[in-house]
Amino acid sequence: MLRLTACRSLGFKKVVLKKSQRGFTLIEMIAVIVVLSILAAMGGSFVVESTKSYQSSQTRTRLVNTGRQAIERMSRQLRIALPYSLRLTNSNQCIEFMPIASGGNYLGLKNSDDTYTGYLPDLINGGAGRASFDVSPHAIDFGSAQYVTVGAMAANEVYGVTPVSRATLASRTSTQLTLSAAKIWQRNSINKRFYLLNTPQAFCVINNELRFYDNQDATTVADPEVNLSSTYSLLADNVIALTPFALTAGSENRNTIVQINISFAHKAESVPFTHSVMVRNVP
Repeated sequence: MLRLTACRSLGFKKVVLKKSQRGFTLIEMIAVIVVLSILAAMGGSFVVESTKSYQSSQTRTRLVNTGRQAIERMSRQLRIALPYSLRLTNSNQCIEFMPIASGGNYLGLKNSDDTYTGYLPDLINGGAGRASFDVSPHAIDFGSAQYVTVGAMAANEVYGVTPVSRATLASRTSTQLTLSAAKIWQRNSINKRFYLLNTPQAFCVINNELRFYDNQDATTVADPEVNLSSTYSLLADNVIALTPFALTAGSENRNTIVQINISFAHKAESVPFTHSVMVRNVP
């Protein structure tokens, strides 16, 4: 090891450095900088990609949660719709329906001996119109009851100004229904069932928004349109759907099926949902 020595030869001090005190050369410093730059570039790229992947995963998770909530709400409300009230409107951008508030069995017309016929006046039996009839005990389960329907088999029988299978409810007790006017029904229900209905509702995909419309007009038939200027609840935005709803009408031996096909998007991420809702037909 070299040692620090001093001498006064020629009038100045001579300093000798230890070997351990020597520095890097310029070439060594440049080499280190290059290596560190390469490592930093590789590490930075990894961090960026990891961050993008995390953000993408978080976005898709939010879209999935939003989609599930929207689909679940639509499913719950469509399942309590009167099966034959479902109809596609507004160029198939809306699915409109009349929710069931309550239901039960009617006893029919009352005979003079206090027995019941088991049927209501309709176009088949030719009975005279009646404004009230007795029913089995029932209670309002959902919303409020505005209408009564019996034996409906198509949407145009429950919508319109003078629908053949719907009447306006004037008052009710747990065992009797009173209509706003005497009614001759299109037909009796096979199982002697009646339903109390609320005002029409609708789910629509308009301007990339999934909307819920309440209190729609039940009198439109010829050109069924949901009033898009009326008040609505926003269920989700950034919704993409060319044909959001498809309807397979039910019959006496087949349930009604509503097909929902919508995608929820945010920036470059998109999550498609395809869901079927079965609405049971109970004539």
